[in-house]
Amino acid sequence: MTATRVDIPSSAEPGATVCLREATAAGRSGHAGRAVLFVHGATYPGVMFDVPGASWMRRAVADGYDAYALDVRGYGGSTRPDCMAEPPEAGAPFCRAEDAARDIADAIAEIRRRAGVASVDVVAWSWGTMTTACHIAAGDSAVRRLVLFAPVYGVPNPDWVDGLSEPGQPNRLRRLGAYRTESQAQADARWAAQITAARADAWRDPAVLGAWFEAMQADEPGDVVRAPNGVLLDLWSAFNGRPRYEAARIQVPTLVIRGGADTTATRADGLALLDALGTKEKCYVEIAHASHFALLEHRRHVLFDQVAAFLDSEPD
Repeated sequence: MTATRVDIPSSAEPGATVCLREATAAGRSGHAGRAVLFVHGATYPGVMFDVPGASWMRRAVADGYDAYALDVRGYGGSTRPDCMAEPPEAGAPFCRAEDAARDIADAIAEIRRRAGVASVDVVAWSWGTMTTACHIAAGDSAVRRLVLFAPVYGVPNPDWVDGLSEPGQPNRLRRLGAYRTESQAQADARWAAQITAARADAWRDPAVLGAWFEAMQADEPGDVVRAPNGVLLDLWSAFNGRPRYEAARIQVPTLVIRGGADTTATRADGLALLDALGTKEKCYVEIAHASHFALLEHRRHVLFDQVAAFLDSEPD
């Protein structure tokens, strides 16, 4: 399996393009007859789902899907605004959940056309659960089943609020530039902080960490990953107990799934989201010994298996 890059026009921004990665089974004529879209989170682009040695897209293709991963504008191979070539402090935060929802709509329309399917399954991670839910809550009927993996919804998270606050001024969002950067060392530390085992490699392979960052740097001019800061406004709202979408408007069958050690997508938040969802076909799964980055960890097969079983299940 080799993922192919597809650039599609943005319906929201004239001249801009949205990048999709498409993966289909090698040697298969035509398409699989079903398709899944992976939607990334607040910091890392869609290649997160196709990391060598830990590719969820590869697993989806093996399960009989055409697999796609989206880069929201401002991320990865999609159009980056001019301000991302300037110092961060020179611009204002951009890219809110509603902006990403427009890109998700464009991606779903293109996938339906390319794969010849009437509907698409969607697997969203972290902030991507928020952006995808915003899109579906607006009335999209082309999503067949929805997976909200490591969701951020609307239960207060004091640790995150403290981390986003101005120093010495609790509960006041710190001043944000247009975007932020993250090095491999910072990503490593962020991930390792959620691993409760005595040694980080008990949960993850160091080679996967390197392959992940190398894959992301293919779309970066330097040795860091750049990400828009508008997403932090969305997270600030959610972590202060103000959901960014009406979960009651989500009527498609939905799986809420998270790692048991995840301190970003907490158990309380996941269960509150489960209760608030409007669909009658919904379930909650928690994976022990797994973090916010479960999709890249040793126990990712549990995550992949649970999601595959949900997507294959028949309606109640």
